[in-house]
Amino acid sequence: MGCVVLEKIAKLIFIDENKELIISSFFAFAVRILGALSAFLATFFIAKFLGAEESGYYFLAFSVVTVLAVFSGVGLENTVLRYIGSDSAYSASVFQKSLIIVLVVSSLSAGGIYFASYHVATVIFSKPALYPVLQAMSVGVIGLAVLTVASMALQGLRRIPMSIWILNISVNLFLVACVYSADVSLATYLASAYSVSAMLTAIFGVVLFWYFKPRIVGSFVSWKAVFSSCMPLWVVAIMTQLAQWSGQFFAGIYVESDLVALLAVAQRTAMLSSFVLVAVNLVVAPQFAALYRQGDMLSLEILAIKSVKLISVLALPLIGMMLIFPSFIMSMFGSEYVAGVPLLRILAIGQFVNAITGSVGFLLMMSGYERDMRNLMIISGCFALSLTWLLTANYGIIGAAVSTAVVVAAQNLMAVYFVKKRLGFNTLAVWR
Repeated sequence: MGCVVLEKIAKLIFIDENKELIISSFFAFAVRILGALSAFLATFFIAKFLGAEESGYYFLAFSVVTVLAVFSGVGLENTVLRYIGSDSAYSASVFQKSLIIVLVVSSLSAGGIYFASYHVATVIFSKPALYPVLQAMSVGVIGLAVLTVASMALQGLRRIPMSIWILNISVNLFLVACVYSADVSLATYLASAYSVSAMLTAIFGVVLFWYFKPRIVGSFVSWKAVFSSCMPLWVVAIMTQLAQWSGQFFAGIYVESDLVALLAVAQRTAMLSSFVLVAVNLVVAPQFAALYRQGDMLSLEILAIKSVKLISVLALPLIGMMLIFPSFIMSMFGSEYVAGVPLLRILAIGQFVNAITGSVGFLLMMSGYERDMRNLMIISGCFALSLTWLLTANYGIIGAAVSTAVVVAAQNLMAVYFVKKRLGFNTLAVWR
């Protein structure tokens, strides 16, 4: 019933000229719901199963591993998406080179954090109990880096459900199964389970890509072209993650583990609204690349504006629920998480800006303006680190939440400016 209502709303907004976008987006939206649900279930069961203190160690280790995995991806996930999305003949050449690079860098990163985990836990975060958790999750750096590239490659091939399964569903469902069947409530156990599931998912994603890639002899992409595209995107990816997770990093330094858990649960809940943005991105990102390559700027503008309307219609009700009923939502994780109500409201406001600005980051990257995106993210990343450090050191967990929301809003608004400057239209002008 709900999907029927949403489809009618979308038809009123888009009329008949964008049926392909509507149908594709709603299909991706339906599959992405499963991804968001699996992520929510994983957060829910981990928070309930481990309790606030142990959850804090798990989520903090996960933040470290996520940033390292993005570092190990060398920006190749968006390079793969751009090349394969614009012409699938590039598939084999660009994916093979990307996979080699990611495997090498991620292996070095995983080894580094494994051997440095004691010093990171005790010296940086002053939390000795974090040490075994971080060490157990270190291998997950390899799995997460590889599965991300494989997922983007499948997205470029328009294999949307498989892309979402690899990126968002598989690992979370494995974790839920481990939580549900386990007899021990230790963050170290779940950290090990995460590493195993990430590695298995990565292998499965690579196999899927090689099975579905075009059988024709494809176009060759040089190593120089790959590095030329990915290096600016590498900075973008790292700064994006720093902006997203800096709140939890500094919270891990300045506050207790149970407060870190409150922030992590509130942030993951607020980010549920972004699954709409991701679902639409899965459909439009390859189309952005193709339209720009064809020089069809009018169609590119129309597609961008229409996608913003669709994202707004679907995401804003979710954000509204987080602002109106935050106590009910946070109490679902347990009574000890109700203290995170103000954190959820603050973070939901940041996600509101994220929703109404649309797919501005992908617009820049799929249109060849990686360097603009790089410059934007360098500015916002440095802003995130300095603001988060200042606010968390002075105002604790509330400061961490405020800085996270401000940074999310600021980087999206700056991207809107660059889209207007480079592509000539404003994604906030949804009345057009």
